[in-house]
Amino acid sequence: MLTKTRLLVFLTIAMLSLSASGQVKMNAMEMAEYQNNLMKSELHLDTAQFEKVEELNLRYSKKTAELLNKEGSMFGKIGDMKKIKKAKYAELEQILTKEQMEVYEDDVEPQIRKTLRKKMSEE
Repeated sequence: MLTKTRLLVFLTIAMLSLSASGQVKMNAMEMAEYQNNLMKSELHLDTAQFEKVEELNLRYSKKTAELLNKEGSMFGKIGDMKKIKKAKYAELEQILTKEQMEVYEDDVEPQIRKTLRKKMSEE
């Protein structure tokens, strides 16, 4: 639970800081591919898990990109970002084992956040 709270706080701060720098453009396919590769290697996904995660990452990357690429302030998008993250996390819990979820929370998600932050700052 603490990890989820930290993630939401981080995303909120990141989005607020980017609102001053202009509109963020995000490529959903690139982000999904990055997440797929990272999760496959770090979580040692089996074939069935990978297929589910691949679909899940693309679906949620599209939702996130659509939201971030919409007109409007980042501050106004925070609530929707939280909903997207919460829904994705709930679905991941159905796909991954408990041990894999722990690795995801501790190692994978921070790497994804770092990459997203870097991508957003390049725009």
